[in-house]
Amino acid sequence: MGSSLGIEAGSDAGITVSVLVASRNREDLLHGCLESLLAQTLQSMEILVIHGPGGNDWEATAPYRADPRIRGVPSPRPGLYAAWNAGILVSQGQYLCNLNSDDRLREDALAVMAAALDAHPEVCLVYGDSLVTTRPGETFAHNSSRGRRLAQPTYQPRVLLAGCCCGPHPMWRRSVHAWAGGFDETYAITGDYAFWLRLAERAPMLHLEETLGLYLDHPQGLSRADPARAVAERVRAMKSVLHRYRDIIRVDGVPLEPLI
Repeated sequence: MGSSLGIEAGSDAGITVSVLVASRNREDLLHGCLESLLAQTLQSMEILVIHGPGGNDWEATAPYRADPRIRGVPSPRPGLYAAWNAGILVSQGQYLCNLNSDDRLREDALAVMAAALDAHPEVCLVYGDSLVTTRPGETFAHNSSRGRRLAQPTYQPRVLLAGCCCGPHPMWRRSVHAWAGGFDETYAITGDYAFWLRLAERAPMLHLEETLGLYLDHPQGLSRADPARAVAERVRAMKSVLHRYRDIIRVDGVPLEPLI
């Protein structure tokens, strides 16, 4: 599903950020995810808990539903990108951010990323660095990462074309979906990378040199569980834009070396 989602370019709901939390059979981790979000210094947000067919994820949010910022969104189809598209369709925030149920944010992460987008209207997406842990249920403030980080590179089109550099929880403008459409649901693993490549054809991105989140690295993760499919999808995404990226990268006067 890469066609237009039919959303308006802006929102007048007074909400700064809509956070997309796609969860299926992850009730054990969802509580910590919601606590991480409700502790954010940015109060002008909504948390969209997108629950797919089956599972009890929405029921697990019962202790938190007194907070009006939490909304449940049923996903009509299985898959991560179908869930994100369902959330985007009903979102009301100026900006969007995804957060896996097993990841956590620094308490001011949403505020920092939203401020960066405010300050750089030419930028479509911002991303930071993340601590890395292998133990589920930890928090950004208290974890066993021992300084292990996903340190992302400074953004350049050729850097993005070489591989996804936007990290596990970037923030982007909701308005881009008016012209870029939604996430392609034919991808199972790298649909976000394919979408970032589409965005980069129209607008730059910005790396924030701050550690803003905690990423759980575990063998059941999408790319780790099926590495062959992850590679095949990544190559497919790169090939889909390669002919157009040659023109984008030539602007710097540097010829594009073959990547595939």
